[in-house]
Amino acid sequence: MDEANTKETIDRHAAAVEAGDWDTVIGDLSTELQAHAATIAQSLPQPVTSAKVLSVEVGDDETVAQIHYAGDTSAVTIQSHWRDIDGTPRIVQAGPVD
Repeated sequence: MDEANTKETIDRHAAAVEAGDWDTVIGDLSTELQAHAATIAQSLPQPVTSAKVLSVEVGDDETVAQIHYAGDTSAVTIQSHWRDIDGTPRIVQAGPVD
């Protein structure tokens, strides 16, 4: 995976979640995950008031990112797995970190 492009996409994704730009957020999901977007969104604070990329581990075939999302009364760290799909980084798996 292209490191610079992947990191830029992950930063943009975190900013989109914070801004409530759900079109961009859903566009970052693989086709398989798009059907589960509502379930994934339910694990986030409502509303998200800040998003901070904690880590990005770029691999040849997959990148793993951890993003901390905070709201007024709760917070969660989501670990997402990104793969290059048709030349664009897309989330293929995501869930809260314990």
